[in-house]
Amino acid sequence: MRLFTLLLLAAAISADAAPVTGSVKCGKKHLAGVTVSDGYNCTVTDRNGMFTLELDPDADYVSVSTPAGYLPPVDSLNHPLFYIAVGYERTVYDFNLVRNKRDDRRHSFMVQADIQVVAEEELCEYDRQVADARDHFSGMGKIDVFGLDCGDIVGDHPELYPSSLRHRAGLGFPVYHVMGNHDEQYYGRSHETSRKRFEQHFGPSNYSFNRGKVHYVAIDNCFYIGRDYFYMGYIDERTFRWLEQDLANVPAGSSVVMFMHIPLKNEAGDQPFRYDGKSVSQETVNANHLIGLLKPYRVHMITGHQHWNRNVEHHDSLYEHNTAAGCGLWWQTEVCEDGTPRGYGVYTVDGDKFDWYFKSTGFDPSHQMRVYLPGAAPEAPEDIVANVWNADSQWRIEWLEDGKVMGEMTRFTARDPLTVSLIADRSKLKYSWTSASPNPHMFRARPVNPQAKITVRATDRSGRVYEAEPAAIGK
Repeated sequence: MRLFTLLLLAAAISADAAPVTGSVKCGKKHLAGVTVSDGYNCTVTDRNGMFTLELDPDADYVSVSTPAGYLPPVDSLNHPLFYIAVGYERTVYDFNLVRNKRDDRRHSFMVQADIQVVAEEELCEYDRQVADARDHFSGMGKIDVFGLDCGDIVGDHPELYPSSLRHRAGLGFPVYHVMGNHDEQYYGRSHETSRKRFEQHFGPSNYSFNRGKVHYVAIDNCFYIGRDYFYMGYIDERTFRWLEQDLANVPAGSSVVMFMHIPLKNEAGDQPFRYDGKSVSQETVNANHLIGLLKPYRVHMITGHQHWNRNVEHHDSLYEHNTAAGCGLWWQTEVCEDGTPRGYGVYTVDGDKFDWYFKSTGFDPSHQMRVYLPGAAPEAPEDIVANVWNADSQWRIEWLEDGKVMGEMTRFTARDPLTVSLIADRSKLKYSWTSASPNPHMFRARPVNPQAKITVRATDRSGRVYEAEPAAIGK
């Protein structure tokens, strides 16, 4: 009898899911072939810009995947309004887009992660990054610019959402957001209840948009397990089904930028799986299914969460950029766990070509490493050591003695000496559990002539050259 009652209830709910209609226009121009979604199902507009969508009973928003050449309207805080909240008995959802005044085949975007404020004074400190980024992108000239935020907008303080939006409005360009674990609504009974508060301020947690030849996708991979504040990196079936429909309208071979909070994987390849709290919360446990789904595309995966900078080349067409925290070590230091300075990613897209670098707040873009004198790193006490925080397999890291190239430095894993020194006195820290984590973007070399003038030269994958000399810790 109970099963029969449940089936009747499910049928009643399904019967209530009547289709809704709407249009996508730009002024008087009707836009055909535009994807519209409720976060569960996708449809596309017909030649007259009209659509019919079977609205899921649990849907909270109808959103439009803005096509290349067009933009969503923004509110007074420059927040993009690509979505409409589902209303009781509302059956029509019309979107009126704005023509992009700039050629978006060439565009640039900022990536920030883990601002994670817990008080208003930290938002005032965050204003330094806002001003830095505003000035940096303004210096690029007349180029289409927007931002991607990889979550943990606040540190379990949702009352700061409105103020956070006001502060980031100072960037001068719109920012698209994903939810972090510290943005979740805790102590509910299920994952499905955890995203409501975030979505009320920032819109749907799964959505997409287009710029030039690139398809951008935001997904929520923070899965609240319905107990206290615990979560794991996991993509639920609702998201997979929605993503399959969204990507069905994207030709194979296209460039896709996907951003989410928790890393896909912290290392390339399959590692032994451990079912413990630390392991399942630091990576996406069902990552391989997402990797398989994305196989037809050329993908840049952009993530946060770890408070470090790390580039993971999963395969030739899937590159993951794990972006360091804007808050550093939770607003206690100017650096993150791995020694990366507070800052943000800068990406420029020209057609299908991507270029990127990490911009440290308060520094010139040439600030791409920190070099230490011998004795600074206990893992290599006789070597000069360089922390090159955005290095990947195509960077070349060399050392010079009196201007002569002596060879390439050896990559190794170690803790950043400056970070170690900054947290050595735990009594001065707000959070005593803060740590300096070993990182894989450290390089070492033993000088042939210790009396020579030593220089470290780093050449990135785009051919840009950076140089720095060894200095004592903190200098």
